[in-house]
Amino acid sequence: MKYFTKNSASYHYGWISSAFLLLFLLSFNFVSSGQGSIHIDLFKVQPVVTKVNTYKVQVNLSYQLSDYLSKSLLNGIILKSQLQFYYEQPNNWFWNKQKRLATLKFQLKYHALSRHYLLSRNDTNEHWNFGNISAALRKMGEIRNYELPPLPAKEEGNNRYISAVSQLEPSSLSLPLRLQSFLSDKYRLVSQEVRWPLP
Repeated sequence: MKYFTKNSASYHYGWISSAFLLLFLLSFNFVSSGQGSIHIDLFKVQPVVTKVNTYKVQVNLSYQLSDYLSKSLLNGIILKSQLQFYYEQPNNWFWNKQKRLATLKFQLKYHALSRHYLLSRNDTNEHWNFGNISAALRKMGEIRNYELPPLPAKEEGNNRYISAVSQLEPSSLSLPLRLQSFLSDKYRLVSQEVRWPLP
């Protein structure tokens, strides 16, 4: 109730608070413009019939670069993509048991002389080049028959999941921007987490 009194001190405080609120909203809209996104459109887990307790995954991801990431790429900064897979076992008493199974890594860079986008995959050492960014992002988002490490033995009575989440960020990011990346999709993109239940 002190805020709503008519004395000059309270009125001055209220005016300053309103001004700060307006500046915050304007800055939020400014930062939000030009943001990018990652979305996992398909996530499918299948057993490897020749191996015990081993699975392979099919994944489709859609990448939309933020203005900052697009400009960074054109200015010679390498973009790093990580697709992380986890094994989860819910625990009704405390928290879910989670174990990182694998991390699939890509690197994307722009070759200014040829005006091509160069994509590489770390685990297979494969390399591709594309004449446009859309084709490069589409290739980076298509994962087929990626075999995961063998899973731990199932505990009796517990359900199990394999989950996945993806992120994309510049290879070099200053500390202030790295801190900001946790608050905005302008500097670092993170997808939603998806799950696949196991038998």
